[in-house]
Amino acid sequence: MATPRIMRPRRNRGFTLVELLISITILSLVIGLASYAFSLFSRHWETPRRGFQLAVADLQRLDLVVRALGDAIPWAVRTDQNGLGLYFLGREEGLTLVTASPVFATGTPAVIRVFREPAGNGRWRLVYEEASLSTVLLRQSSQELPFNRRMTVLSDLQAMRFSYFGWPSIDARAVAADTGARAEWSNDFDGLARLQQPLRLRLDFGSFETVLPLPERTDAILGRVSPDE
Repeated sequence: MATPRIMRPRRNRGFTLVELLISITILSLVIGLASYAFSLFSRHWETPRRGFQLAVADLQRLDLVVRALGDAIPWAVRTDQNGLGLYFLGREEGLTLVTASPVFATGTPAVIRVFREPAGNGRWRLVYEEASLSTVLLRQSSQELPFNRRMTVLSDLQAMRFSYFGWPSIDARAVAADTGARAEWSNDFDGLARLQQPLRLRLDFGSFETVLPLPERTDAILGRVSPDE
């Protein structure tokens, strides 16, 4: 008669040290690859997002400056020859005027300068400077003003030019109906000599340009002010 076999419980075989080390190595590689892929994704996502944020900031600053230019005030002042003129000076490189909507000193008029400045490598930056008239009374054309606020509006511009559309003189505008004369564009506009502001202002940035209408208040200002005031 055959002897019955005794069934012994089977032992559970665990991981060996070599298998555990291999598993840890593979897991480390997977985590490393996942981290690298995530960093690449973050970098490619962050770059366009940062560029978008910078572009929005540029447009916000430019909008503030355009608003200040569009609310220009024909400010009457006495010239060095004791004559009467308007405080506006425009050149190809920039302009100076009085605005009712300054960027910094809100609620009070200010004299602003908007001009191009070399940025190196043939590029330009657009700069805004402001002198509040809250504590200063502007009467003379040669008066020194405290330009203590400054802002870089745009950087790395391919080109930056200003031009002005208006009448060559106040007399030419007065007889325009009889002579057929018309306002025209020019690279300079002196309000002291012309006794008026330009009708429009053009900012040429090379790749694009914008034209701003300026308010026509010259006659009302000159009608209320005399050189002796």
